[in-house]
Amino acid sequence: MKHSDNSRYKIAAVLQIALPLLLLVPNVVMSAWSSMPWPAFVANLAAPLGVYLLLMAWSANAGRSAVMMLPFSILAAFQIVLLALYLDGSVIAVDMFLNVVTTNSSEAGELLGNLAGPVALVLLLYLPPLEAGVAAWLRRERTPSLLRRRCAAAGATLVVAGGVCMLVASVTLPRYKADREVFPVNAMCNLAEAVSRTVRTARYADTSAGFTFGATDECESGSRRRIYMAVIGETSRADHYQMFGYDRFTTPLLCTVDSLVGCPRVLSESNTTHKSVPMLLSTLTAAEFGDSIYHHKSVITAFREAGFHTVFLSMQNRNNSFIDFFGSEADTTIFLRESLGQHICDTDLLPVVDSLLDVAADTDPLLLVVHLYGSHFNYEDRYPRSEAYFLPDKASEANQTHRQRLVNAYDNSIRCTDRVLHGLITRLDSLDCPGGLIYTADHGEDIFDDERGRFLHASPTATFAQLHVPMMLYFNQSWRGENPDKWKCALSSCRQEISSSESFTPTLMHMAGISSPRLDRTSALTAEEFTPVATRLFVNDRNEAVDLQSAGFRTQDYDAMRNFGFSYF
Repeated sequence: MKHSDNSRYKIAAVLQIALPLLLLVPNVVMSAWSSMPWPAFVANLAAPLGVYLLLMAWSANAGRSAVMMLPFSILAAFQIVLLALYLDGSVIAVDMFLNVVTTNSSEAGELLGNLAGPVALVLLLYLPPLEAGVAAWLRRERTPSLLRRRCAAAGATLVVAGGVCMLVASVTLPRYKADREVFPVNAMCNLAEAVSRTVRTARYADTSAGFTFGATDECESGSRRRIYMAVIGETSRADHYQMFGYDRFTTPLLCTVDSLVGCPRVLSESNTTHKSVPMLLSTLTAAEFGDSIYHHKSVITAFREAGFHTVFLSMQNRNNSFIDFFGSEADTTIFLRESLGQHICDTDLLPVVDSLLDVAADTDPLLLVVHLYGSHFNYEDRYPRSEAYFLPDKASEANQTHRQRLVNAYDNSIRCTDRVLHGLITRLDSLDCPGGLIYTADHGEDIFDDERGRFLHASPTATFAQLHVPMMLYFNQSWRGENPDKWKCALSSCRQEISSSESFTPTLMHMAGISSPRLDRTSALTAEEFTPVATRLFVNDRNEAVDLQSAGFRTQDYDAMRNFGFSYF
């Protein structure tokens, strides 16, 4: 009996010490990764460890305390997976919490399938203590009182030491804020912000009800019937487009279109779809996005006010985001995966476009907004196997070793986008009325491009590869004949430095002849007043507009900008 009691004491003692140390693993990795100054480094280790020790000493039943620590275990596990995914030392972002509830199951499955290692690691770290805790709680095992007292004393000492270091860091480090630097406090604050945004998003219909563009159609002469296409790509990098100097045949069809206006020096103001697309489809930019998005409607409403028939055609799934809300503003809203299934490619939308053009009334101006699935990971699922041009394109794991296979698959997905855009351009050329198209992508993607080993997008810190997006304009001969001045301006503006977030909607409205008090002509590529972007901004995780350095740009990113002809650093 005595031997059994001693065994139980040993289990409780191990839980008392081991669980706080295991929960500290994310703090150790983040502190080392971020090269924190010593006050911030000590604060990020001492204060959380002290709190964990105090919480474990709260109850004489170590098992009960271990189970009560489950929320901290979940946050720690989530944080470790995030560190393995983005390799940038960032805390669980607000956007990551939002992605949990907005990402559809197929996308989540594709991503988790390539995170088997990190997921297995966190299960190995945190499941055994939880199981032992449940067992100890049910058996009412008690922690030795002396150990509890010592842990409580050590915890209190560490909390005080951590608090002092936070104070020192706040005084000596200009940008230091404990609620953004100390894990899990920062993660919990981000979770609270995510909940707040979710609540505000749910009230969007009410908060945006009174919004209006005051838009009118200025096209009093010439053709009444016009057709415009606004196409938004997904996860598309400009430096992987043959038409922008890439040394692979990724856009062979677009390269044959003589009158296509390509814009090679374009950056998005967000590396996340749920922020970038709403900025593209509205007059909002990084500077106004944070609070204003809950009160604004999209350019689709502007076209409806001006008398256009509007269609929103999406290759993505609904996720109850602003993209869905904006799409519902159209006269016709189509999410093709709802009718054709999940296993479709972007080229499958072309027959649907044909049917939409066939039924359009001869006298109705038409706006067609298309949201592609583009090059969203897993890349090899974005095109038919018969169109796999660059081989081999199958990677068993997403890591540096398989980079060339990943790039091959990614480039094949760009070729699919090339076919879609060329198909839309061909349809505009077949019309007997003026027509135009504007295309850009929401953001780019990291594909293990340098020694940082970064992969995917939507990371809390951005890179040049995540923000450098393609942008292009096309106008058929009828439109160019009726709008020679706008055509001349487009040819001139395309060589300038552009923000896709600032210029997409103003250009779309201006090229269609729509007037509105909300139209900023200095951002429209077809306007004489167009002014190149002077200051690059980025919407960070807290929806704040920050410069590129604060967004996370490092030497590698500025070098890449310089190599691509950007003048702003």
